[in-house]
Amino acid sequence: MADKIIVTIDREFGSGGHEVGKRLAERLGIKFFDEEIIARAAASTGYHEEYIRDNDEKAPDYSVASLFTGFDSFQVSPYTKIQEEEFRIIKEIAAEDSCVIVGRAADYILRDERHVSIFIFAPLEDRVRRRVALSVLKTPEEIIDENAIEKEVKQIDKQRRRYYEFYTDNKWGGRDVYDLLINTNRAGIDGAVDIIEAYIKGGKGLDIQSDIRDTMEKNK
Repeated sequence: MADKIIVTIDREFGSGGHEVGKRLAERLGIKFFDEEIIARAAASTGYHEEYIRDNDEKAPDYSVASLFTGFDSFQVSPYTKIQEEEFRIIKEIAAEDSCVIVGRAADYILRDERHVSIFIFAPLEDRVRRRVALSVLKTPEEIIDENAIEKEVKQIDKQRRRYYEFYTDNKWGGRDVYDLLINTNRAGIDGAVDIIEAYIKGGKGLDIQSDIRDTMEKNK
């Protein structure tokens, strides 16, 4: 594809959004960014990758601001610096080449750029089952606590929603925010990739105004 393609993916935890983005990038032959954003932020800020990962996609908690030694209202906290750096990196990535970017309010950060924005979701019970299955694959010798996993899924969803709505003017998962909302319980991972690819190829250069113009021409 000659034109640059930028796809941003927000996702509920356990819905397979990371995997959808990865497979989509492979299908389209373009770059994929998720964890690499953390690595780039670590390289540019000097903070350890684990520290950045622990604070990734989290809205600031001002109740703990005073815990930073020497921190006052006129200083930029390390947390804020991380978020600002990730936003800068997202803009840099989008300017470089075609890409798929997962999370971190990338759709909002790139709102002035032409891109396709996706929200991946699935029913809670399906996402819990998926996380349980992945946990069994990683640690088959351990007993999996399904209740703990459900609590984790809900907590991370809450964290992502708070992050997104803190940094943007939009509603996380809102139908008026994204180009496509895809239920992976219905579509599956590869099915979601098929849908996004068809959307990109089928709608290239088209919009509702072009449809109106075509209809008017036909009715002359």
